Amino acid sequence: MAVSGISGDMGLVRQVTVILKEGNTTYSASGYGPFGKVAINTFASEICKGDPVAISTDTANTYAATGGLFVVAPIANSVDLCIGRILDEPKWYRQPASSQSTWSTQLSGGYFRTATLELYVPMTIMRATITCTNATAITPGTTGNLDIDASASQAAHCLAVDDCASGGATGMIPLTYVAQSSTAVVDVLIGFTGLGSVTT
Repeated sequence: MAVSGISGDMGLVRQVTVILKEGNTTYSASGYGPFGKVAINTFASEICKGDPVAISTDTANTYAATGGLFVVAPIANSVDLCIGRILDEPKWYRQPASSQSTWSTQLSGGYFRTATLELYVPMTIMRATITCTNATAITPGTTGNLDIDASASQAAHCLAVDDCASGGATGMIPLTYVAQSSTAVVDVLIGFTGLGSVTT
């Protein structure tokens, strides 16, 4: 019998480690696990193995704060980019000993879980240096606000990009946040889905 090579899971996918933003955590010192009494945390928006997820647009998710990883969250009705699905059981980076309600604190304290993500969107992921021109903030998952800066790239022998108010490359998806600034020179994680336009 013929078997479809199109529908279903293909198996040849890109896999990356991501940080999970699962909302507020609630701590309990007297939970019970398979090996007896343990301290546990529960999540307001738990992400499980097999769940589809979207890029988190939180402004705390800078390249420096995430250590070069990007952050995903549960999908919602307003989400524009469902970037992939979780392939394995999430694991704690550092389990908190108290309830947490502020994402920037969770991120800086390492109070989050990580997992392996299967990318739905074909892309190459790499770090770039953004030389801010005070045009706009760069929000994860939003295209059209980054362009390649050819002159700066050639001078530094690495990829440099500019922030632009509109009309930027649609083939570059920012995966970390950068605040609007006229002076900052910081790193940004970018997913390339195609050729970006060039600013000289």
